[in-house]
Amino acid sequence: MHLEFFRLTQAKKGLGEIGDFVGLEVNMRPAGGYTPDMINFAQSTDVYQIWADMVTTDSRILPDNGEHFYCVYASRRDCHSYKYSHEEILSRYGKNIVMCERMPEMMIPQMGNQMYTAKVADLAATRRDFSRLFGSVSLIRI
Repeated sequence: MHLEFFRLTQAKKGLGEIGDFVGLEVNMRPAGGYTPDMINFAQSTDVYQIWADMVTTDSRILPDNGEHFYCVYASRRDCHSYKYSHEEILSRYGKNIVMCERMPEMMIPQMGNQMYTAKVADLAATRRDFSRLFGSVSLIRI
């Protein structure tokens, strides 16, 4: 299950004030896109198996193996020039990168052209390094 919210940028009568979160939807399935992959990498698990077990047995069968990490997603757009090349990023973070691919055409407007997902143990160093390389970074720790 996952919930989706948005934050109001202006006051809306009946909804809330600037900065309030408003519920958008509730889904009784794993989140879409690369979110399940990121959770799998961060938790060393299989969220689809956990979801299937919950649907079929009403319980979690797959145990937590205790290996927890941070998962970092960053993307680039072909229309921009970057300080570091694709090859330099792979050279610096190759041992941590768990996904590196060109995005499908339909996802480019939202997600960029090239994506990188890395699994790391040190949050502070990762935030500093990835912010230097990409500007903004989304980190998840579940």
